[in-house]
Amino acid sequence: MKKFLLVAAVTLFGAMSASAIDPHYKGYVDTEVGIFIPGGPYNTGGLYGVSTSHGVELIQGLFLGGGVDIAGASYTYDYHGYDDNQGAFLGVFYAEARYNFLRKKKISPFVGMRLGGGYETVNDKGTMYYNLMAGCTFNLNKKFGLDVGLSYSLYYSPISDYYYDNYSESMNGLAVRFGIHF
Repeated sequence: MKKFLLVAAVTLFGAMSASAIDPHYKGYVDTEVGIFIPGGPYNTGGLYGVSTSHGVELIQGLFLGGGVDIAGASYTYDYHGYDDNQGAFLGVFYAEARYNFLRKKKISPFVGMRLGGGYETVNDKGTMYYNLMAGCTFNLNKKFGLDVGLSYSLYYSPISDYYYDNYSESMNGLAVRFGIHF
């Protein structure tokens, strides 16, 4: 067991020194188009938006940063058989972690996660924001490329307007993201 731990520690140390931790600036700008699923008496609609992230790439492929996501959504409210078209604004600030698996290659798969909070106008409340994404990066050169991916967003809003009915509501978004990195 001690030999295994020693070999694992030496391997980890060698990998860290080989990748040469070299923090440098990295930025992302994405657009999204997808489906908005508000839940409750609301019906599914469209989702569209733009986001930007800025931070550092600590080691080859690992990005840590923060940004802002501004999205709009359309949905309908079902009121006793009458559909009322509605629109919503979703604005959040978040922290992001993203990892590109094959960063030195022309085509590199990636995964990412965003956590944050902001405001949504479906219920006119503050919201917690969770976002998971996976996709592919097309590196045009060492510093610039295109990103395409699938994204799942969860907007979680506490609702406590009624003293007898404390509950929370979550809204979901499934989207395709297109962007650039620099």
